[in-house]
Amino acid sequence: MRKLTLIAAVLATWTPAVLAVPNFTDDFEAGVGGTHNWYNWNRGGTNPDPWPPPNPSGINNLLTTSDSHNHTPGGKYSAQAWASDPAAWNAYSDFGAYSGAIKAWVYVFEDYNNKGTNPSQPVTNMFSLYGDAANPGEFTDYIQLGVVPFYPSGSERYGFRTLYNDSTGGGIIDTGVSRKAGWTKLGIEVDALADGGQIRFYIDDVLVGTSFRAGANNGAGGLSPVDLRWVRLGNNSKSYETFWYDDVNVVPEPAVAALMLIGLGLVARKRRG
Repeated sequence: MRKLTLIAAVLATWTPAVLAVPNFTDDFEAGVGGTHNWYNWNRGGTNPDPWPPPNPSGINNLLTTSDSHNHTPGGKYSAQAWASDPAAWNAYSDFGAYSGAIKAWVYVFEDYNNKGTNPSQPVTNMFSLYGDAANPGEFTDYIQLGVVPFYPSGSERYGFRTLYNDSTGGGIIDTGVSRKAGWTKLGIEVDALADGGQIRFYIDDVLVGTSFRAGANNGAGGLSPVDLRWVRLGNNSKSYETFWYDDVNVVPEPAVAALMLIGLGLVARKRRG
């Protein structure tokens, strides 16, 4: 009993910080912008209004609501990134600055009409987390998993990139996983900086690579530690393939969530006592 009371007392002081963990999810059933504010890349996070809809002939266009493909059980809609040149279709949203462990994932659909073998017709899609800043374009930190044309396997296979990798000369890392028709699940797990700041990348729930957060490993690469804050779908360069994103989530790691629930339960029990 004394041990339980002690744990409750510790968690009681810790609970407010734990409650600040991200709990971000969007299935786009309310449309792009219906559940969370989504911004296109060039408008910046300081603008609270992601509308009006973008101009398709411009660059960095906001993802649009689509009923062509859906992943949500019983749902209908997803967020579409159109094939375009020189335009780019993407969207990013603020899940709240957080220094703890994070688990993030999204489902991406493609018809696989363009195999990505022609350098003049690049294919890009990306799932990314960015560091705390009023505008994520400041690149205080970035963690990216997707298909980009500017590395050896180009638009044919998935790769990952982090600010840490870039600062230590690693650049974009080829996962060896090829694109495919249909749905692909992209996942990122991020440890707290206090726990080493390791990053794990998953494709269809299979581990495909690891890296570190900016500022991890005693600031290797001269980087300063920073909280993560933004999630982005899509990329800011042209693509000759259309992609659909659905069921995006950014949540605390399960262990953190479990501790939060235990803390809330013990605090409530203590207060009732």
